[in-house]
Amino acid sequence: MKIKVLIAAFLVSVLMIVYLVLSQASDVDAKKSHAQRAQTLPSELVTQQQKELSLMVQVESSIVGANQVMLSHSTLSWHMLLQRQDDGHVWLGQLSNIRYTQDGKPVPLVALLPFSVHRNKNRFVQLDLLGLPNEHTLQVVGQIFNLLSYDVDQPLTYSDALRQVKYSYHQTGNEVKRSIVTQSYFDTQRQPLTEQEQWQLLAGQQGMVKNLNYTNQRVWEQQQQRYIVEQTVAVSEIPAHKTTLLAANARANAHLQAETITETDIQITSKETLDQSLEQLKESLSPELAKVVGAYLIENYGAYEIQALLDMQPQFSSAIIYALQKLQTTEAEAMLVDLLQLEQTTDLDKHKVAMALGRFGASSELSLHALQSIVQQPGHQVANTALLSIGTMAHFSPEQAHNVASYLAENLSARQNLATTVLAVGNSKDKGLLAQLPALLHGHDDGAKLNSIKVLSKYGNYQEEVVSALLNAPHPKYVAAFTRTIMESGQSLSAASLSKLKQLQQTTNNPVIRNKLAELFTALPT
Repeated sequence: MKIKVLIAAFLVSVLMIVYLVLSQASDVDAKKSHAQRAQTLPSELVTQQQKELSLMVQVESSIVGANQVMLSHSTLSWHMLLQRQDDGHVWLGQLSNIRYTQDGKPVPLVALLPFSVHRNKNRFVQLDLLGLPNEHTLQVVGQIFNLLSYDVDQPLTYSDALRQVKYSYHQTGNEVKRSIVTQSYFDTQRQPLTEQEQWQLLAGQQGMVKNLNYTNQRVWEQQQQRYIVEQTVAVSEIPAHKTTLLAANARANAHLQAETITETDIQITSKETLDQSLEQLKESLSPELAKVVGAYLIENYGAYEIQALLDMQPQFSSAIIYALQKLQTTEAEAMLVDLLQLEQTTDLDKHKVAMALGRFGASSELSLHALQSIVQQPGHQVANTALLSIGTMAHFSPEQAHNVASYLAENLSARQNLATTVLAVGNSKDKGLLAQLPALLHGHDDGAKLNSIKVLSKYGNYQEEVVSALLNAPHPKYVAAFTRTIMESGQSLSAASLSKLKQLQQTTNNPVIRNKLAELFTALPT
């Protein structure tokens, strides 16, 4: 189901391509070490309390178009076993009985998936999927743990590809409900017409989850057509087989990939076989299949015809663009540039094309100049995405790294598009450019300062400079950005930084700052 199945499928601009680089810069590997895992599976069924949690999880997603026509439907389910370790916070986990179907067709995944997660109060944090590739379907486990978490003492904030939401939780007896305190969409130009969600959890002993029901429904409009994207998650406690989980190797899941196919196995000879290949590509993200699809498109379609395909078959738009990206030929690059510049291409597809050019992997100055021309149009809907993709290009196309660095350095000096340029610098991972960001921590541009905190907090060598900036201007949104980045990136705090932040928590009168710092301290490894 790729994570895309949970976050608005083909209608979200961060689909397919973004899952290759989760969270813009999600190249952070888990940093914990583990011994080898062993297990026994006697047939006797037992239900252990307190130290064990056995859950059945089912996730369904559907996309319904005009006249209630079902465009896509998928189901993903598994049995999840969690066992608390002696220190009380670390839980070893394992998924088994994993089943996934897409539009009625079974999709093979893996028999077992080991992992570990921390549990603080009633929150699951620091999930370690043991090297599982970012593009793997079962990365969705992280979102499930967010849904299984709650805190009746303070709000919790979560983000997906579209928005950031702060929830408050209320418990009556064993029943827990949540409500939205605040929410903000990352791009107001790309948000659903309406969104409704329901979340209800039944807690057992020590706050353990016994049952969860969650529904999210978003109504989208594209090309004057409306689509309903609905996701449901059902979790229930079940008896567990008597199984002893031992810690697995830190890279135990690194070998898992999408089903391997070779180019010689694939033959596209007609529109029907093209559609079949696009459907398969949506799920597998196979680079080999993508190259074959891309080559077929280049050989048989012009730019206007591919743009028409994007309009007529929006469920394949991400797959089509991804196929051209992975082909990595001059013809494919030129085709993507043409699609970016065609007036008929929708803004949503232009976002995807801009990201594809950033991740093309063999970009020439043609791509760079095309993205720069978009950035130079301040009112352009894709201007920010184009600038971010220029930064990404430096990482994926080293031959353009110097040109990108020069361009971004000019933007920093001229203070043009400063806030977005900072994020582009983060995407580039250029050490010289990163070294220019600490000065912005003390500047007057609020957006640039906020984004500099987000970018620099991922790097340990800049941590104390960021903390010093927070102490000089302890605004809640700055502190929130710092704590969220530290927790999401898995960075640890130096002793000096921890001491300063604890002092800030003790001296501030702002409850948001106190709560954010408390949340960070709780999530840090003990």
